Formats: sequence, C-alpha cells, structure tokens
Amino acid sequence: MDDPSRFTSINEYYTFIYAISYMMLVELGIWIYNFKGWLKRPDKKNNDYGTILIVMLGCWGSFYFSTYFRSQQFIQIAGEILLPHIFYYVGIAFILVGTTLRAVAVWSLRQSFTLSVKTGGNQQLVTTGVYRYIRNPAYAGTMLSMLGNAFCFRSVFSPLLVLLILAICYGIRIKVEEKALYERFGEEFKNYCFRSWRLFPLIW
Repeated sequence: MDDPSRFTSINEYYTFIYAISYMMLVELGIWIYNFKGWLKRPDKKNNDYGTILIVMLGCWGSFYFSTYFRSQQFIQIAGEILLPHIFYYVGIAFILVGTTLRAVAVWSLRQSFTLSVKTGGNQQLVTTGVYRYIRNPAYAGTMLSMLGNAFCFRSVFSPLLVLLILAICYGIRIKVEEKALYERFGEEFKNYCFRSWRLFPLIW
C-alpha cells in the first residue's frame, strides 16, 4: 500500500491514500463511538460468538491480498494480469461511497449500534432511512470499501478473493445477528426481513 509504483502516477497514489485515510478516520470514529456507548450500556446481552473477530480477520485478509497479488513475489510466480485502468477509478468511488454508507448506517442506529452482536435494554428495531431497503448497510458499506481497495490495485485475482472472503465472514456474522434479532423482536423482525434486502438490493 505504501508503494507508488503499483499506480500509474503519483497523483493516483495520493488520491488512493486520501481515500483510504478517509475510510480509516471514519472507522476510528465508529470504534470510539461504540466504546463510549458500551460504557453507558454495559447491560446489553452479548450474542456475538466471536463474529467480530471473524469480520476483523476478513477485512485484514482483504487488505493483505489486495496488495499481495501486485507484489514482486507473486508476479514472479504467476505473472501479472491487470484489470483495465478504469477499475482504479471504480475502486476510489467504491471506497468513498462504501465508507459514507457505513457512516450513515451507524449514525442512523445511534444508541442501538454495537460493533459486536448485542441485544437488550431499550433497543428499538430501526427500519427507516437506508434501513428501509437494506438490513445491513454498514456491512454493505465495508464490503464496497474493501472491494474498492482491491480494484485500485487492479489485479484480476484480488476482487474475486476479497469478495469470497467477505461473503463468508459477513455471511456468518449476519446469520448470528439475525438469530439474535429474531429472538429479541420476533414477528416484527420477521416481517422486516420480508420487505428488505440483507446487503445489496436485487442481489442479496
């Protein structure tokens, strides 16, 4: 990620760094917000079963493989097959849109937001705003950002592997989370599932 030679110009490299910095700053803000919320609401039931660790490892793996497939070590073994240059710009757009979507999703939940799967207290089921259409917009935002990161490096292998890794990790997370939400909200959550998409409208 710190090698400008993987990009066609120094301007593209710095644009990528700015986009990633935006993503990191937003994520840092989300973690700080979550920690402050945890101090105020320590009584929530934890239903996470380690899925936060699975997601963190998935995101780390996505970053790693996005750069690995452009490394000299991999190129010497398998050669280098690049996506068209337009995918760099698609990647930047995905990072910015995905990060913004995640921030909006967290802000919409406010006190109901937690990084780990937790239920209880006076938690309400949020079904307005972006949640009217997507049940997990924060996860969709992260997946877009990670896929955007892979597109920026333009290896044909990176987006496929990143998509597979995140689909598995978030698939596990969503299964655990939906079970916890159904136990908490019952038919209200079941009806919400019928009229919304998990991650991406018309896809999943």
